[in-house]
Amino acid sequence: RAKEAIDFAKSERRTANEFASTVWQWLRNRQIEGLKFRREVPIAPYTVDFCCVERKLVIEVDGAHHFTAEGERHDQARDAFLRSSGYRILRIEGYAVLRDGKGVLEAIQRLVAEEDPSQPSPSPPAPLP
Repeated sequence: RAKEAIDFAKSERRTANEFASTVWQWLRNRQIEGLKFRREVPIAPYTVDFCCVERKLVIEVDGAHHFTAEGERHDQARDAFLRSSGYRILRIEGYAVLRDGKGVLEAIQRLVAEEDPSQPSPSPPAPLP
């Protein structure tokens, strides 16, 4: 974890927009399934909006710049990198947080409830003798 990445993450926390601040209020203090989420987490070479390290979940709140051609290319590369590192990603359109907060919260809860396909299913119990 490079000092520059940590400083960037601190700066982003201080200047979070209304959308990210609202999502943070939903995630903080283990309010969803008791999972610990952190905000503005450096995952070199990127910094993600929210991350549950334990379950390798990333939640990104996309503002206007994400919907430009350059932003979309950047996000595709970033998502490919994160997926190759084992993370599952949920992208949320920023304005959806205000327009349909309940729907966004339900999408987050679905992501958390999903089985992680990279984890093997638990083996069935051994038969009794």
